[in-house]
Amino acid sequence: MSDTKCIAKTKQGSDCQAPAVTGTQFCAFHGDPERAAELGRIGGRRNRHYIDAEPINITPPATPEDVKNLLAQAMADVLAKKMDPRVASTITSMSGSLLKAFETMDLEQRMARIEEKQRAKENKPRPAH
Repeated sequence: MSDTKCIAKTKQGSDCQAPAVTGTQFCAFHGDPERAAELGRIGGRRNRHYIDAEPINITPPATPEDVKNLLAQAMADVLAKKMDPRVASTITSMSGSLLKAFETMDLEQRMARIEEKQRAKENKPRPAH
């Protein structure tokens, strides 16, 4: 490295303050932008705190109990560092919506049964006195 500064501009538009690589006018990152990207990827992989595992095929939950079991499994997998917490957070968010859909469907089915009973009651002949 030399005492001269890199002649490139930063993303903010100011002069780069890094020393230029000897024999060039640029610092190590501006002289080789791919190197910066690769170092970022290495750092990202190093900062992951969960175990890479084989992808899991999850059967879509069909009942509230299935949702409960899926959430319990996701919780255990996060604690065991087998699942990225962001994935578990997404599962949790979607599970809330799915549970609301189950609740709505259940209420609609109950209302349909009540309405059917009411129609049957109204269409039933009344006994003569």
